[in-house]
Amino acid sequence: MTALPEGGAPAHVVAPGTSAALLDTATAALQDVLGLAQIDADANFFSLGGNSLLAVRVAGRLGRALERRVPATAVLNHPTARDLADHLAALPVSEPEPLAPSATPSAPGDADDADAVDSRRFPLSAAQRRVWLLHEVDPERLDHLVTVSFEVTGEFDPVVARTAWLRVAKRHEALRTRFEPPAAGGEEPCQVVDDEPLTEFTFLDTVRFPEAVRARIVEERIALLRRTSLCLRTGPLSRVALLRTGLSRYRLELIVHHIVCDGWSLAILWEDFLDAYRRAAAGEPGPGLSPHRFCDHVRWERDTESVRWPALADRVARRFADRPEELPLPTDPVPVEEHADGDDVSMPLPAGLGAALVRAGAEGGHTRLTLALAALAILLHRISGSDDLVIAVPMAGRVRPEDEEIVGLFVNTALARVRLAGARDVPTLLARAKQEAAEVLDCQTYPFDRLVSRLGVPRDGTRMPLARVSLAVQDFAEAPTPDPGLGFQWVEHDPAERQSKLDLAFSLAGGTTERQTLTVTYRPSLFRRRTVCAWAEQYLLALENVTRVVTGGAS
Repeated sequence: MTALPEGGAPAHVVAPGTSAALLDTATAALQDVLGLAQIDADANFFSLGGNSLLAVRVAGRLGRALERRVPATAVLNHPTARDLADHLAALPVSEPEPLAPSATPSAPGDADDADAVDSRRFPLSAAQRRVWLLHEVDPERLDHLVTVSFEVTGEFDPVVARTAWLRVAKRHEALRTRFEPPAAGGEEPCQVVDDEPLTEFTFLDTVRFPEAVRARIVEERIALLRRTSLCLRTGPLSRVALLRTGLSRYRLELIVHHIVCDGWSLAILWEDFLDAYRRAAAGEPGPGLSPHRFCDHVRWERDTESVRWPALADRVARRFADRPEELPLPTDPVPVEEHADGDDVSMPLPAGLGAALVRAGAEGGHTRLTLALAALAILLHRISGSDDLVIAVPMAGRVRPEDEEIVGLFVNTALARVRLAGARDVPTLLARAKQEAAEVLDCQTYPFDRLVSRLGVPRDGTRMPLARVSLAVQDFAEAPTPDPGLGFQWVEHDPAERQSKLDLAFSLAGGTTERQTLTVTYRPSLFRRRTVCAWAEQYLLALENVTRVVTGGAS
């Protein structure tokens, strides 16, 4: 069997001469991504816990092994190792869009090498450039602040926690980065990686205050932290506040700018924090600098992936050339201050729906993204009357195995267009949603800003162009659970949004875990909370009905 060592890169390039070799390669890629020691060649990818995000990771490993691009849809449409190997064997050996070989990581801290100098000062990625431009228009905007909140109980040492966080910030270049505007005569800003972490860690012990006063201090301190912007030019771009709220009780708050962090990155940061805390408590040195660097991703994007963009531009432009002007959502406007125009409602998925979504994959070959997209199309049609729907879909953007351990901003917005005209039953709608999900997966690295420019859409600094509604299916890892040996536990709380980029943003989180939730972020200036709650409930009903059809119910 072809080995896939730690980090996801294959031990050697596989010559696709025999189906047996391809079967070994496909099996090894599936085992690596799914975290299984062994799988049967005929085991179903979805039944093993597969989803669209994991399909992207499998495709990345296959592409690295075969030195050619393998689309994620190949994994989704051929969900067993045997079928996948047969499919790969039937493909032409020469692909017009080759995946570049694994880049040699830049050596952290090697200032004597010319590439190392470039790795300390380099251009922004396409995703970062959009955030930079929006920040320049409104530096006080709050929708680019990524916020994480934990309730911590147990023996949690503030001194050890501070040491651990500073080691994490030192380890990842994203937390040592600041952004400079274009030089005189230049056109592009750049990011500069400093030697020392650009972060803050503050500790406040509120136990000495009366309980009523203590609660108010904690509330006001956290509110101030969440509404204070971060300066891209000087940093810091991350802040951590630890508040002692009682005997063996703490609040741990992280605020980090989106330009250096996305949802996937958070799991990496907290995993490293727990490791650094254990090391610091034991008197051991930190883990050192990460070998995975964001500058390598930027170099790959500019040198390799951007070659695909002209063809993708033509492709997406054709799909959206005759798009509807705007989705006519029913609004109930009220005056709201711009930087406070955001709130959300959350509710757990009904009992059994999470498991049914997994079965729908195994029995019908549908990802959660396909099912969620079809259900959202049903809801939006009901509340707007439109049968031509454009929906923004945030995508992880990590299509290479080496990107999986990097802290940074990879997420990009893709667009799905679901037409309901003539779709008289759920299977027809699902077929259309599946096709759109495939387009979204394959075009996920095409920069959203380029699509906006290509379609000639005017930009509005307060709203996302092209779409009023988004759908995010968050299948990436959640915050890790502290090991019992550390002496403390934590529970994550998802803070409400303070400012929303879209009118309505639907998000399914929890993957295949038991704690799956739906969150709908909205603009209070446009919608009443009770209205959004009703829409969220209707959406979950639509998702149940769509899933029931796939798993054997009636349409």
